[in-house]
Amino acid sequence: MNKIYQKPFFGVKNAGFTLMELLVVVLIIGILAAVALPQYEIAVEKARAAKAITLARALKDAQEVYYMANGAYAADLESLDVQIPAAVDGFTLSFANFSNGRFAFYRTDGNYYIVSSGAYRSGKAVLKDMLYCCPSSEQGQRICKAVGSQKTPFNTPCRDAWQIF
Repeated sequence: MNKIYQKPFFGVKNAGFTLMELLVVVLIIGILAAVALPQYEIAVEKARAAKAITLARALKDAQEVYYMANGAYAADLESLDVQIPAAVDGFTLSFANFSNGRFAFYRTDGNYYIVSSGAYRSGKAVLKDMLYCCPSSEQGQRICKAVGSQKTPFNTPCRDAWQIF
């Protein structure tokens, strides 16, 4: 019985791949994909968080400008000279204690949220007027660690917060 071979390359008898070689290549590609996919998801979520952080900084700065002009924080978003959409790429803006300079961009999947601590202008400030990333899950913890500069050692608006700036 004759064997069927592909055309030989310069004296090589068989120029094809064996099934075992193909399985090894597929296995290596699968392992690389399994390692790269979680890192890719973190990078995508970090980009989304950066968009929310940019809007939170703009909103926080607008609140400070309003405070300097009026002696109190704005009670609503319409009083500020900034255009912030209510929903931003998977985030929802919450106005809890907005008149105290506090607000939060909540991630709709619930993994984390970006919160402004607000300013405590009466007496000594217990908490710095900053933005924080607050995780609600293990994945949120990884994202906040990637977005934040350092974990806060003091009591913040949430437990295990990462300071953004």
